[in-house]
Amino acid sequence: MLPRFENDEWLYNPDLYERAGCVLQAAGIGFEPEIFLQHTTLDERFILFHGKIGFPDEFKLKVAEVEPLGTELFETTFLLLQVSNAEAHAVQLAEATSFFEQHGIEIQRLQSFPQVEGVTLRFMTSEVESSRENLPDEFMDMAMNYGITNIMG
Repeated sequence: MLPRFENDEWLYNPDLYERAGCVLQAAGIGFEPEIFLQHTTLDERFILFHGKIGFPDEFKLKVAEVEPLGTELFETTFLLLQVSNAEAHAVQLAEATSFFEQHGIEIQRLQSFPQVEGVTLRFMTSEVESSRENLPDEFMDMAMNYGITNIMG
């Protein structure tokens, strides 16, 4: 795992998704990404993070104040894949299309993997316009056909 992902606090940084790039995120309570990755054909260079992401201690303390006994916090397990490092939305879109074309079977397998509750494609660009509004219908159809349940931009 990359050193910047050894500490999961980066996930609670509000600036996390303001960097450029495009990521594919699979998540679910009880999802075991390690088992998925044991049998995947995806190159490990795409893997940004896999594992359970815990709640920040401050959040746990606030929940304990409200519900001190018998409260169970369900922590979601994630798999984050780097689809594109590009800054320009048009390049991200082209690279995401290529990623789907090359790895569509694995994306479908991921979407149907036990305990996966959703697969999100997230475009992050420094461009002013919303990238979601600039997605061609053909791309949206292709993404949905491969099992993407949400597209964020």
